[in-house]
Amino acid sequence: MEYENQCAAYPHEFLMTNLSVFHLLIPLVALSSDYLNIILAASLGGSILALLWIVKKARVTCCEASKDTTLIKAHWQQAWKRSKLLLIGYAISAGIFLLGWFVASSQADPNMFDIMLAVFSWIAAIPLVFIIFGLFVLSTVSSARAKRGEFPRKSALALGSEAD
Repeated sequence: MEYENQCAAYPHEFLMTNLSVFHLLIPLVALSSDYLNIILAASLGGSILALLWIVKKARVTCCEASKDTTLIKAHWQQAWKRSKLLLIGYAISAGIFLLGWFVASSQADPNMFDIMLAVFSWIAAIPLVFIIFGLFVLSTVSSARAKRGEFPRKSALALGSEAD
């Protein structure tokens, strides 16, 4: 039973690792490097791969070639729901950045273009930072619940049988 609870906490720990490595650690390294765009693109790619792994684990049913119980499955699905919030944050930030790029491209002075693009880049990062920190809190709480053997709240699998 304790092993199952540890396995149920893994999706949330994996999501927190994704957030801490690809959204906090690597961008900090990138800011002190001359290869900012390359490192940030690699960080985004790594995050997308981690999210693809979460969706893969969340979509495998308990009856397929998976040893996951309904508790573990429910926590993978909750991690995927939380990952969708991260994707929404990406979309919001990209929208703000594109808006800034369109506004900045209307400037005749190239220096003003650079200044406006820099300002909008920082503004675009704000929603993503708030979502990342919110996901840290939510994932920490969910990991603790999983380690106690509790199902996520509002889980469809929690209503099903626990015979697996």
